[in-house]
Amino acid sequence: PQNMRTCTMFLDILQFFNSTHLYVCGTNAYKPQALIIPASSLSASRDTKDAKNCCPSSSTQRNTATIVGERLYTATKVGYFGDKVISRCHSRGTRNNLELQNVPKLLQEPEFISSTLVASEGKILLFFTEVGDLTGDSFLNSFIVSRVAQVCTDDNGGSLTLQKRWTSFAKSQLVCQQGDELQFNKLQDIVKLSPTNEESPDNTLFYGVFTSQWSSSGLSAVCAFSLTDIKAAFSGDYKTFDLNGNHWTRQPNCGLFNDNDRVLNIVKKSFLTEKAVRPVGKKLIFSSTEERYSRVAVQRTQAANGHSYTILYLLTESGFLHKVVLLAKGPHIIEEIQIFKQPQTVKNILLSTSKGVLFIGSSEGVFRVPVSNCSSYPNCAECVLARDPFCGWDSETRACASVSRMGSNLRQDVESGNVNEQCTELNNTAATVTRIAQLNEIVVLSCHSRSRLAEVTWRFSNNSIVPQFPYMQWADGRLVFTITPETVNTYHCVSEELGFKQTIAAFAVTLPVIPRSFPPPSHQQPDVTLDSDEGTKTEPIPDYYTTIEFDESEPTKGEKTDAFMTPDKTSEKKKSYYTEMVAFCLLFVICLFVFIAFVVLWRRSMRCNKTTPQKQPKDMESDNIWQTELEEQKS
Repeated sequence: PQNMRTCTMFLDILQFFNSTHLYVCGTNAYKPQALIIPASSLSASRDTKDAKNCCPSSSTQRNTATIVGERLYTATKVGYFGDKVISRCHSRGTRNNLELQNVPKLLQEPEFISSTLVASEGKILLFFTEVGDLTGDSFLNSFIVSRVAQVCTDDNGGSLTLQKRWTSFAKSQLVCQQGDELQFNKLQDIVKLSPTNEESPDNTLFYGVFTSQWSSSGLSAVCAFSLTDIKAAFSGDYKTFDLNGNHWTRQPNCGLFNDNDRVLNIVKKSFLTEKAVRPVGKKLIFSSTEERYSRVAVQRTQAANGHSYTILYLLTESGFLHKVVLLAKGPHIIEEIQIFKQPQTVKNILLSTSKGVLFIGSSEGVFRVPVSNCSSYPNCAECVLARDPFCGWDSETRACASVSRMGSNLRQDVESGNVNEQCTELNNTAATVTRIAQLNEIVVLSCHSRSRLAEVTWRFSNNSIVPQFPYMQWADGRLVFTITPETVNTYHCVSEELGFKQTIAAFAVTLPVIPRSFPPPSHQQPDVTLDSDEGTKTEPIPDYYTTIEFDESEPTKGEKTDAFMTPDKTSEKKKSYYTEMVAFCLLFVICLFVFIAFVVLWRRSMRCNKTTPQKQPKDMESDNIWQTELEEQKS
């Protein structure tokens, strides 16, 4: 299977080559091939080009590519042995194809993450991680460092020194750290957020997802870096690597580009900046101790009041997408969407602001997720509490609608989520559901809150909080208890978020009703006088009413119980066998006593026969002699 995988053609690069054509590049069993096809028809021709040192040779390694002016800038591993290459391909005219020179400490086991064009600077920024030490100490050789590197688009290499090599390559460290805490040193993904038309290009921000090398649990953070700080790092002092001492030394005023061979010899050894790039505000934008984020997308949008907000789309390794809005008080998770149930290898995440869709490419396919789903909020309270800049409550249609369609007429509070101010008509109650249960039966009352930020509590009908014993409240909001006379009550599930309380569910737990028997009729029917030709007769009216006795057991579902008194159609009395039963029982008892007495007497007689001694023949002979002597004396 491994050999089959290496021999398969995997498409690793698919980008617009120009306004009419696409650039496609595949592995082709460690012999990369490239195609330029029309974007309108997507018809591939057989005219392939050799893409060695331009395209990845294996699909197992991450790579990055950017096309500027029909020239491909790529950072990948090529060849069977995985040589590291940062190159420019398909150059025409006076431009040369460039590669990175092979010198120590230039790249150390890099993993390329992303690349982007900074048009205002004429540079390509490349983001990657590598294994390298920060101080030259050997015990830090396994330390993972996140880097940002630059190359100039107009770089054409040196004339003698660094011929067809990058002369503008330089790299700096990205530090994602909160104060003096342990830094998040492993970059997972990074994306560019361009400034508005009114802002300077230096306000360009880069949002990166970082994890910690020393944490195996869910621990990740998001840091933002400004283009201004990146430019300052590359414009400052540089370090020079000393081959004899195997350590870095400070080399001022390096990193500037010149065709002079003496300067280029210094550039060959001076490519690491002295100053590291630190996040905006020297703090983390967002962090999580539960989830490990692997990909990020970002966009800027306007709320109903015209304020601009930044939205982050963070994809977790467990397959969930977190939509986060950056507020003045801190980040707020708007919603959590499950993209796939089984873990999959995520290749890319791409945001289309024009279509309002987020595309997620994985090993199983491409998933499309809308950036907002306002219709999922059923009422005004949930629509406002979501604090989604894309959504607001429409009082006329009584629905949560998109801001882009309805404009500023929607009710919305992104910063505070104040429901009482935005929603005039509130329905904080829920329909009460009756639950009938037997004594000692275990009852489970369900309560599901749509918001993970809401605090759910169970309360009695008098608004007092349900105690911990004998009740058990699970993490998912369910209440479990055993039916006793004390637990028969009405229960309300109340959620509270940002000071707003609403009843999600209500249950009335009762015991089954046991019907009572009606007492026998105590009235006596009056006599009725009948007039006839034979005279006047007085006859009693028979009692045609009888008492209905109910079975105390619970009626079967679907059956009806008639509690009305119905006439007794048969006035005849049924024969009673009570006397016969008493006589039979009496005779049976007498017979039983006689039998027991007979058995006792029989056992007693048998015991007496066994205990009486038997006379021996000698004793009988002596008795006869004694009897003869007595007779002789008498005579």
